[in-house]
Amino acid sequence: MKLSTRARYGLRICFLFGLHGREVMPLSQLVRQSGLSEKYSEQLLGMLKKAGIVEAQRGSSGGYYLRKDSKDITIREILEALDDGFTISDCAAGACGDSYCPNRVMLRRIHDNVNGLLETMTLCDMIQEQTCGKFDRAARRERI
Repeated sequence: MKLSTRARYGLRICFLFGLHGREVMPLSQLVRQSGLSEKYSEQLLGMLKKAGIVEAQRGSSGGYYLRKDSKDITIREILEALDDGFTISDCAAGACGDSYCPNRVMLRRIHDNVNGLLETMTLCDMIQEQTCGKFDRAARRERI
């Protein structure tokens, strides 16, 4: 499975929001931390806002924030908001013209397993796995 650039960057933005909890994050801070342009960030934020994942706050202390807690946002929701869900191949969907297609069963299993993971893995899980791994690597370096 290959994620689009939009999906990779959208996940990065959501990850940054998740690190800040439900605090408002100014666009300038998001741009600085993500390394994305302001225009591209706004496009992604518009898609995430339309899907109900982020919300905007206007005013001098304005910015964006997660609409729900990170434990209540699945990775699948984020990918679908960015128009990059995991789609099934023709073989796995039974739309393959070859009735003896050898790939059908294997591709169906792969599809089901990936979708199952995307539906159960939350933004909170992603954050915990990344931050725990970072601390573990740092601790290992200190011991060496």
